[in-house]
Amino acid sequence: MRWLEWIQTLTTISQRGLAYSKDPYDRENYELVRTLCAEMIATGSGAPLSDMVSALASQSGYPTPKVDVRAVVVREGRLLLVKETQDGRWALPGGWADLGVSPADMAAKEVREETGFEVQATRLLALFGKKLDPKSVFSVYKLIFLCELVGGAARPSHETSEVGFFARDALPELSLHRTHPRHLEAVFARLDDPGLSTFFE
Repeated sequence: MRWLEWIQTLTTISQRGLAYSKDPYDRENYELVRTLCAEMIATGSGAPLSDMVSALASQSGYPTPKVDVRAVVVREGRLLLVKETQDGRWALPGGWADLGVSPADMAAKEVREETGFEVQATRLLALFGKKLDPKSVFSVYKLIFLCELVGGAARPSHETSEVGFFARDALPELSLHRTHPRHLEAVFARLDDPGLSTFFE
């Protein structure tokens, strides 16, 4: 979907301009570009214009990728997944990184909040940077940590309606922009061969 790539480039230009330009006329033009981008996204995707305006306006400073941290927790050969309340599909526990929290601590925090389990991150398995969601304007870095289960018990949250461990040959329907089969391919390769180095792109 080339039109989204064009919009992403234009939103990046407008965000940079708003971050660094002091000239009021330039800033007015950059704001106009951002508004037009929101209108194009809303027209092309069917999303409410107000949502797109808010989403683009919420980005400030130099544009950088958002960071998504995910956790791999294995018990008796089965992989921990959560059922997302937003789309009813399953994913590795995780979410957007918080400011001031290290990626490893973030992985453990997300597992605790979404599943009730206590874990400790032990290894970075993979770092993905390619955009897999064709409907997203924003770029995302996805960090996937191997975590050791150290305590707790299964407990869903307001973000997750179910928590479960699944065999790799019996995985439920995945929430693809959160956990894609390509992500799991890299994860399973490193679970099978711990000597493999961290996957990155």
